Amino acid sequence: MTRDDVESAKPNPDLFRETAKRLEVDPTNAFVVGDTVWDMLAAQRVGALGVALLSGGYGRSELQQSGAYQIYEDPADLHARLDDFGISV
Repeated sequence: MTRDDVESAKPNPDLFRETAKRLEVDPTNAFVVGDTVWDMLAAQRVGALGVALLSGGYGRSELQQSGAYQIYEDPADLHARLDDFGISV
């Protein structure tokens, strides 16, 4: 699903809401991984946990202020720490 599939772009939560609906997942039981403040705001607005990556050009404080639950350096850092979320691979 992409921005073209919904009426409004982030920080409106339409993209995450529709993706959750398509996956048959309650967004309040999900987390969103993103690298912008817009991702974190949209995640917060749909009720999901926002997990931020510093690879998008935003700083740690900006991502925290926009609602990030956790912040990781990059996808590899997140993958190495999935146990933070009770996920094992």
